[in-house]
Amino acid sequence: MEETPFQRLRRFLTNLSPGQVQQDIQSELVQLLEDCWDMFSGSDQEGMGVYKIQRMEDPWWKPPILSFTIERHGATVLGSIRAELQEWVVDLDRRVSECQAIGYRQLYPKEAPLDVKPIVEELVSLIINGCQDERLQWSGTTRLRILTGRILSVGSMLKQTLEGRRKRFLKALEEQLAPYGWQRRGAW
Repeated sequence: MEETPFQRLRRFLTNLSPGQVQQDIQSELVQLLEDCWDMFSGSDQEGMGVYKIQRMEDPWWKPPILSFTIERHGATVLGSIRAELQEWVVDLDRRVSECQAIGYRQLYPKEAPLDVKPIVEELVSLIINGCQDERLQWSGTTRLRILTGRILSVGSMLKQTLEGRRKRFLKALEEQLAPYGWQRRGAW
């Protein structure tokens, strides 16, 4: 009688010593686990698919439990520079797989902090002197709209980064314009 994919995985693991799975046999482990992944209850948690098992890191065998880490990239599709790390625990006796988030891995460097001071100083000078500029929309001589989209544009960085930079920029601008009698009321 031919072995099922699950029986092949179990035989492979039973022949291993408990502890970290050696690097040179991990590709075989990945293939065996992929062949029977859908047989484990919970294998589809967190949108896990069989093709993601090839990202397996640091597998450990502690009979009847196989555990490993997977780097997940769901947030990177939305622009994140970090990948979530999940620990997967596969119980061969119960045929159950479970996962939990265990942290993050930085995939790309963070953007350098933006020094808003020079931008603010330039705009304050333009405003105080009543100058025309593509970043300023005047309504008479006492009302002004700051076109932040032309200063810190959407799509030029992550949403959270953009919101933080705009908030710091507007706060600094408010502080610099206050001594000249300018107040923020939606527009200035």
